[in-house]
Amino acid sequence: MNEDDVARSAQLALLLEVSAYPKPGNVDRTHDFTDTSYEHFLASSVALYPVFRDAAVRGSRRGTGLGSLVKRGVEESRAWQHGGNTHFGALLLLIPLTMAAGACRRYDPHELQRTAAEKMRRTTMEDAIDVYQAFPKARVKVRTAVPEFDLTSDAAIDEIRAKEYTLYQIFSISAAYDMISRELVGGFERTFKSAALLSELARAERINEAITHTYLHLLAAEVDTFITLKFGTERSSYVQKRAKEIVDNGCKHEELEAFDNELVRARLNPGSTADLIAAALFLCILGGLRF
Repeated sequence: MNEDDVARSAQLALLLEVSAYPKPGNVDRTHDFTDTSYEHFLASSVALYPVFRDAAVRGSRRGTGLGSLVKRGVEESRAWQHGGNTHFGALLLLIPLTMAAGACRRYDPHELQRTAAEKMRRTTMEDAIDVYQAFPKARVKVRTAVPEFDLTSDAAIDEIRAKEYTLYQIFSISAAYDMISRELVGGFERTFKSAALLSELARAERINEAITHTYLHLLAAEVDTFITLKFGTERSSYVQKRAKEIVDNGCKHEELEAFDNELVRARLNPGSTADLIAAALFLCILGGLRF
């Protein structure tokens, strides 16, 4: 597929994801976090365009260089805004997807999913090292690291070299407790399912509602591991339970707003869910979604 169209689709996906509201617990056009604002996300989305384009160009080449693209994406994002981590999880998902799109001649979701999964399986030890080096630059805030390869320790890279672990193998370890890792080693199953739901909803609703309702469906279906890592299973289970209640009640706007306010006050932000929605939006836009 055309590399410019791939990059535009990824960039627009990030812009739409952060702009959608109410999106319970996360930054949107109506509210910011203390240290990260809506404008920081906008700046990062624009800064990432050349990275996504390069990923599409490099997608058909032998090997991946996936880790170096993630690392470059973090560097570009940080160079254009001072709000800290905006798109690390989304980058991890979008880089293999944009590479896969560049390798495909046309939009075919089945071929795209197979190709993205293959890109992940073919990652190398160098990809793992690049992502580990990108992690502190992204300033990702979690309370738990990969137990076998501590993300906060410089010794982790030496250990990765000693054991010759690939990025795919690293994510296979963290998949036990991390939603993004599960997507990356599990063939992007939840991402593509969310894209199908979002496309269906967008035929009957405004794009804003299609995004927020898909976000809530995903939050109801799976515990957000970003909350789990920061606040524990009790809090993340509560968020999932409350999201399911609102979905079962028809995703009423006033309930969404109240839920959003509640999560913002408690500083419970389902960041992993937002990352998956960005990736799902990319698939929808690349597949022809217009509004």
